[in-house]
Amino acid sequence: DDGLVYTFKMRPDSRFSDGTPLTAHDWERGFKHRLDPKIASKGVDLYLFVKNAEAYNKEQPGVTADDVAITALDDTTLEITLENPTPFFPDVICYYIPYKMDLINANPEWFKKAETYVGNGPFRVKAFDPQTGYVLEKNPYYYDAASIKIDIVNYNFIDDAAIALQAYRNGDLNVNDYLNTEAIQAYQNTPEFGAFPHIKTFYISIHTGNVPDARVRTALSLALNRDVLIKNILQLPYIPAQGLVPYGIHWGDKEFREVAGNLVEYNLDKAKQLLAEAGYPGGAGLKPIRIITMNTAEDMDSAQAWQAMWKEIGVNSEITTYESSVYWDVLETNDWDLARDGWTGDYDDPKTNLFLWMNYRQRPPALDVRWYNTPKALEFDRLMQAADKELDLNQRMNLFAQAERALLDDMPVIPVYHGVETTLFKTNITGLTKSNIGHIYFHYADVAK
Repeated sequence: DDGLVYTFKMRPDSRFSDGTPLTAHDWERGFKHRLDPKIASKGVDLYLFVKNAEAYNKEQPGVTADDVAITALDDTTLEITLENPTPFFPDVICYYIPYKMDLINANPEWFKKAETYVGNGPFRVKAFDPQTGYVLEKNPYYYDAASIKIDIVNYNFIDDAAIALQAYRNGDLNVNDYLNTEAIQAYQNTPEFGAFPHIKTFYISIHTGNVPDARVRTALSLALNRDVLIKNILQLPYIPAQGLVPYGIHWGDKEFREVAGNLVEYNLDKAKQLLAEAGYPGGAGLKPIRIITMNTAEDMDSAQAWQAMWKEIGVNSEITTYESSVYWDVLETNDWDLARDGWTGDYDDPKTNLFLWMNYRQRPPALDVRWYNTPKALEFDRLMQAADKELDLNQRMNLFAQAERALLDDMPVIPVYHGVETTLFKTNITGLTKSNIGHIYFHYADVAK
């Protein structure tokens, strides 16, 4: 009743994909393995809802794995106690797989070979080449194996969207999950095109230490014509951003975005007015804005469009591009003012997008934009922490809506557009689905003869 304790019952006949028994003890050991500070896993954030998980992961004195409130009560019962009520916790926990710890302990690089890549999903790894791809085969030990119709999935790694498109056109691929503008324009009005909801927002991070005036930051947002950017320049099926929380996140049975309203607009006159109020009439006296972006076509086209739009209010800018392997390191320096960025959420709740800027946990994006200890940042933290403890749905969502507004009142980030997942698949492929975080599923897909 207090929203803190979850009890999960395992299927008694659960098996790993190698046929060995899978019990609640495997789940407990696997979760705690991911939390182990010696492992230094980057994927532990979602476990930090669990009581004592953060304290253990951050090596607080006197806290051990035994203190983490994940406990197998018996072979088929797993009990998890949370720090705060977390209504979306069932969504969070479903994104993780159980670990076979005896296998991992014997081979720390278990994930590099097919024979040791053991899970419990509808498919298992038959072959694996890190350069070319996976071969997946139906898992005979899956609890719903009788419903899985595909025996083999050849999953190819292709790092060039143009090559992927040609392979699809040639019939070498049944499904293409890596689309460029050419692919979207060629297929978006055909039966082979699939567009799926995606809880992602692309935004511009602002180094608030280098652009300290919120009026200037807001002016930059007001000068962006998102419709023109999406329809005329990128020509991609994105949705103009109306806030940081994207469509696909719900407020009960409604879209959060529809209830919380539009917090972003295009208004050149207002942008010019704010610049003048900040002491830069017509952009006079404002140093050129340093934009950094990765060197993909979409990123560079976006940055050039921003540059042209900001020129209309008198703001000059310079663009520097980086390889992806370098780009994220540059964000940790002071050698930039604005950076193209984005985030895909992990669960159907506003927190999955808003928690990025929670200062009391010093999330990396909050550090990237150097946004902390301002009145609005402190207000944002207060509202987010209150939402963590609120059990009433509408009260909780109202707190998130207020927090989002406080964040965008200060504008350390500029929402640009919300993502849509696109995929091409031949018309003889049925039952293909994608999750709202972009994972493709062949669980109940089939290939017509």
